[in-house]
Amino acid sequence: MLNTTLQTAQSALHAGRLADAGRLFQDALRGNPRDFDALYGLGLVCLYAQQFEQAQQLFAETVRVDPLFADGFCVRGVALIRLGRYDEALVCFERALMIRPNSVDALANHATALLEMGKAERALPELERAVATDPRHFVSWHSRANTLVALNRPLEALECYARALEIDPANQLATENRDNALFQLGRLKRCPTGFMRTLFDGFSSHYDDTMVEKLQYRAHLHLRALADRVIPKPDGPIRILDLGCGTGLVGMAFREFAGGGPIDAVDLAPKMLEAAKARGIYRHLVLGDLENELFAPGPQYDLILAADTMIYLGDLSRTFAGVSRRLDARGHYLFAVESRDGEGWEQTPQNRFRHSQAYLRSEADLAGLEVVAIDPCTLRTEHNVPVGGFVVALRKPQAN
Repeated sequence: MLNTTLQTAQSALHAGRLADAGRLFQDALRGNPRDFDALYGLGLVCLYAQQFEQAQQLFAETVRVDPLFADGFCVRGVALIRLGRYDEALVCFERALMIRPNSVDALANHATALLEMGKAERALPELERAVATDPRHFVSWHSRANTLVALNRPLEALECYARALEIDPANQLATENRDNALFQLGRLKRCPTGFMRTLFDGFSSHYDDTMVEKLQYRAHLHLRALADRVIPKPDGPIRILDLGCGTGLVGMAFREFAGGGPIDAVDLAPKMLEAAKARGIYRHLVLGDLENELFAPGPQYDLILAADTMIYLGDLSRTFAGVSRRLDARGHYLFAVESRDGEGWEQTPQNRFRHSQAYLRSEADLAGLEVVAIDPCTLRTEHNVPVGGFVVALRKPQAN
């Protein structure tokens, strides 16, 4: 029977009060360093707090106390996966399966470790066994879907994501991974938010060097030249909004143009916002999706900018409508896109989007925006080949 300290610690753990639970489990261990329940409980605290090294050490001690504790081997394996120590994790899951051969958690996590090691072919049969054993096991369906994506079988993956989301409809990771599979199949009208966040957070530390120096990226400079040509010289400060600001290249290009007025920015990648903040040029930096932020309560602007942003959106109707909502009368929207001939828009093999002049004009008209200019340009090079695009200026007309 558990003593009062351990009972209180477990209640705190179940309530999500990790600091309280950790302190109480540590109190119990001071009285008995090999207390099984305290070791396991403190290990769970560390696991939930993402202190994975401490967690795996505590779980290792737990299974020394009880070598037949299958769950202890399983959760130690989970912590080792998070540490990237996949071979050790596999050993833990195999020990768990020796003790409890039909453990769905051990099967699913063993397969997940194999997937992380690039061994999707070996992972799939284990996940099929797991979902057959427990058809309501979320991790098994989600991992099976991820494995099918890795095997380039996205249609089958969609069925598994659907099963996983039936079990846990609010799971953000499964939703994002399903959207990535839909995107891979060309079924979305824009890049998925999770895909973008992961891409640009990983890109943030070397974005400027890669884009400007190696790829000769110039969209922000084309926008500035376009602004100088089509926007009457302001007689005072103007308010600017930078959509998808990245590291702040556009803000730097337009700092002088603002005439001392505020420059705000939106981006969905936290590490990109950190880089932009370090430049010291923005008044407000908002972490969020630009389409949602344009329709949220907020100030009006004289100028809205988007350089390396619209290429990740196919259907621009919602963005144009939101821009029209947030522009003052006679305000301008300047942006860059990759260009295509003919009509409409298309997804590229590089997972971006191209837009035609006809499409841009049609959507601008639907949003109540006037086309001021659509100029051809080279946005950057890719494999030493110029990437053609348009820089576009739209204007919100004066209200009648």
